[in-house]
Amino acid sequence: MSLVRWLCLWPCLLTVACVTTQEATRAPTLEEKCNGGSAWACETWGQQLQADGRREEADRAFGLACAMGSTSACLTQGKDRLARGDLDGAEPPLRKVYEEDSEEAALALADIQDARGDAVGAAQFRYEALSIDKSTTEFAIGWRVPFDGGLGWALDVNVQPMGLKARRLTLGANMGLDSRRLSLNATVGYQHFVTNWFAPYGRALVGPYLDNSPSRRTPINLGAELGVKFFAGPLGHLGTGFGTSLDGSTYYFLEAGLDWVLTLAVLAHL
Repeated sequence: MSLVRWLCLWPCLLTVACVTTQEATRAPTLEEKCNGGSAWACETWGQQLQADGRREEADRAFGLACAMGSTSACLTQGKDRLARGDLDGAEPPLRKVYEEDSEEAALALADIQDARGDAVGAAQFRYEALSIDKSTTEFAIGWRVPFDGGLGWALDVNVQPMGLKARRLTLGANMGLDSRRLSLNATVGYQHFVTNWFAPYGRALVGPYLDNSPSRRTPINLGAELGVKFFAGPLGHLGTGFGTSLDGSTYYFLEAGLDWVLTLAVLAHL
């Protein structure tokens, strides 16, 4: 090859090399990452498409992210379809999020039932929405102030599944301790959700004493408590109120409850 021809070909070869290098080093687009299986990329891409007014393409991107397990994408897709009047299309992604205990999805499903003229179904979803994101099982520690003096403590396990009137009914176990008494109780109660964070409640306690004090009038302790709870979503609650029992104890209490998973995590780090 002559020198002249080589000098003519060299710029072309250099250009091809540069283009190839740039192509190799170019970062993949959100669309490419989405097609590669990234739920985050699909959802982010959907948000960009939505902002650009490309709603059908955005719906597809959110659908892909939803299928990959992104509940936030499912919620966005469902609410966007609902806003466009596509009730049948909105329901499947919203139900997927609802099954993950989402208050927002429950309220959106209530809107769908309203739009269909089903007032009873809408009311049921709104009833569930108040408590749907709360912890199923909590551990709680309480501080008691008996009216006859001294200080006391209480430990509780509270179970409140959605199946029991949407967490309104509670079952559990309680251990009460102060300077004069020690008892272990089974508990059953009812809590009425006024809002998604506030609920007055009452519960009954029954169980044996764990000490052998001769002053006991009965071998079984019966008691009751009335109070209020302030919920922090699925994390837990703060509660306060008054209690009394057949042993003559009347007390004020303040308690803090924490989801059982978080409780175990805290204990593991102690």
